[in-house]
Amino acid sequence: MQNHTATYWINKAYREKWAIGMFNAHHLESFHAISKAANNTKSPLMISTTMGGIEHVGLNYFVKMAEAARQNSKVPLILHLDHGAHYEIIHECIEAGFNSVMIDASFESYDENVSIVRKVVEFAHKNNVGVEAQIGETLAEEGDIEGKERKTTVQEASQFVKDTGVDYLAISIGSKPGQMEVLPTIDIPLLKEISKTVNIPLVLHGGSGVPINMYSKLVSNGISKINIDAAIKNAFRESFIKFYRENNPEIDTRVTLNKARENARLVVEKYLNIFGSTTVSYTHLTLPTNREV
Repeated sequence: MQNHTATYWINKAYREKWAIGMFNAHHLESFHAISKAANNTKSPLMISTTMGGIEHVGLNYFVKMAEAARQNSKVPLILHLDHGAHYEIIHECIEAGFNSVMIDASFESYDENVSIVRKVVEFAHKNNVGVEAQIGETLAEEGDIEGKERKTTVQEASQFVKDTGVDYLAISIGSKPGQMEVLPTIDIPLLKEISKTVNIPLVLHGGSGVPINMYSKLVSNGISKINIDAAIKNAFRESFIKFYRENNPEIDTRVTLNKARENARLVVEKYLNIFGSTTVSYTHLTLPTNREV
C-alpha cells in the first residue's frame, strides 16, 4: 500500500468528502476487532489510544500490537494518540513510532494552549507526524466525570489555526463522549461557518453518541475525522453480559473474548460504511513502515 503520512489520509478524506474513523483500542482484543474490520471493508482508519490506555497496556506493548496488526494488514492502519495532555507524553509517543498525535491543552488559557501546540507541531513535523489540537471544550473526556462544554467560536478557530500550524482541528459543536439516551444537538450552522473559515480538516469527538442520520451532514461540511470509543467499549460490555447470562458455567475467557471481539468488529464495520471510507481507492504497494502511513 502507499506509504503516506497520517496528514495525507486526512487531507484526502477532506478533499473527497468522507471521514477517516478513529477507534480507540484499549487491549489486544479491540486491536484485533478494529484491524480485522479495516481489512474486511478495505478501509483506512486510525487505531488510537489515550493516556489511560497507555497506562493500562504499556506504551511498548501498544506499539508492538500495532506493528503486528500492520504486518497482517492490506490497508493503512494509522497509529494515533488521543487527548495527549502534555508535551512529554507526545514526545514519547512520537519517538515510539506513532503517526499522529493529539495535543489537548484546551483547558489552558488561549496563549498557553497556542504555546504548547506550537512546540508539539515543531517536533512532530520534523518526524513526519500529523498533529491534532482542540479549541473549545467537549463534555466529559476519559476519566472526567463532571466535565464542561464550551462551543468553539469561528473567530478563535480561525486564529488558532493561524497561530499554531496544526494539521487538523478538533472543535466543540455539541457532540458528547459516550452513547447517550438523549441524543446531542449538533450545531451544523456553526460547523459550516468554521469549516468555511479555517480551510483545514476538522475533527469530531464523541462520535458514538451522534445520530446516524447526522454523519453525512458532518462529513459534507468539513468533518474529516470522527472519533469512536464508547461504542466499542459497549460492544465488549454487552457481549460479556449476554454471554455469561446464557453460559454461566463457562470459565474459558478465550471463548468470551472471541464473542466480544466479533461483536466489536461488527460495530467498527458499521461505522466505516457510514463514514464512506470503504469506497476509498488506493494502490497496494508495500506495507507501511513506522511513521509512513
